Amino acid sequence: MPGTEASADPEARVVVERPARRRRLGAAGARWPVRRRVAVAVLFPALMAVLVAVAGGATSPPGRVALVGRVALVCATTLATYLPRPGTGLRLDVGCTPCAAVAAISVLIAAGVLSTTPHDVPSAIVALGVAAFGLRQRLTDPSTCAV
Repeated sequence: MPGTEASADPEARVVVERPARRRRLGAAGARWPVRRRVAVAVLFPALMAVLVAVAGGATSPPGRVALVGRVALVCATTLATYLPRPGTGLRLDVGCTPCAAVAAISVLIAAGVLSTTPHDVPSAIVALGVAAFGLRQRLTDPSTCAV
């Protein structure tokens, strides 16, 4: 067959390199240090208890409690992004101050939204959106924001 030549070296291997994937979220693609994962594991149950209490207690419909759990997980992840990376000392990883403030305040706003109308599923969805906005703000590398 034309165009199919046998290699002179039978041990020769073809190395196929994959093209580098474009990172959508700057810090999200990087591997998280253990201290941040532990922080999420510690903060999640505490935030879950606080947010369930603020949202009207565990007597809410199961779907709403599940949404509040997701809000707690997203908020715990947002707060864990402030922990310093290994080797950077004890200085918090704040990044750009206005962006860092928005992300931290989103945790409080999500709790406030949950407390406005207890037992209401749409308010839990809005709180999840607010918390997700804060997490996205932190993960899109706020150290390079235009502010």
